[in-house]
Amino acid sequence: MSSRNLATNRLKLQEDLGVCSKMDNKMKLIKTLKEAKFLQCIKMDHISSLKVRDAERRVQLDRAIINRVQTFPGSTFHGTVKFVKEVCEQIVNIHDLPLDPQTVYESIICRMSRPIAAADAYSKIKRIIKASNLSLVRTEDSNKNPPCQVEIFESNGELHANIFSTVTFGLVRNTDIMYGKGDINLNGFLVSHKKAEPAQVWLTFNVIVKEKMNLSTGDFLRFASVHV
Repeated sequence: MSSRNLATNRLKLQEDLGVCSKMDNKMKLIKTLKEAKFLQCIKMDHISSLKVRDAERRVQLDRAIINRVQTFPGSTFHGTVKFVKEVCEQIVNIHDLPLDPQTVYESIICRMSRPIAAADAYSKIKRIIKASNLSLVRTEDSNKNPPCQVEIFESNGELHANIFSTVTFGLVRNTDIMYGKGDINLNGFLVSHKKAEPAQVWLTFNVIVKEKMNLSTGDFLRFASVHV
């Protein structure tokens, strides 16, 4: 899709979302988001944070399926962090790849961090899914989200990884936060004011952040897909 067509589609989406909000028509809003096919493949930039220790703490408490093996959150012996490190070491060594297993592990573990994926997706999508009377917000990570899906494999002498993380966003009507009920902080979270009735998220939906990496060449494809 050309840049001009993409800009046109974004503008139309924002106009339609604004109409849905003014009509208080949530079903129409959902239909509008579903029909915007370009929301299925939103190109994303390079990962914004490579803070390994922070990523490890979050990933260790999260659910994941790595090379079809499900890990156990918080487990010392069967936990996600330990298993990812072992898989990276095994594949690099078995195939005698000219890569540092620790560097490979750090690249993958940072991309498995749901907060990093959510922050990067939010910075991109908040400029697309919005209207004059609607704003996008992040929601807290939910245990109801599917496990992070990870594939790590060798192909033609090169190491590849595919990482899919599901995060949850919401839409709020600006009138709900305009009259003192709450605000959106710098990280994109809705913050309710103590003395006011809590501001409510009008609609929540999932976004899958997908990254396909070639760890041997440094090439990557990263995009977000909106699911309502």
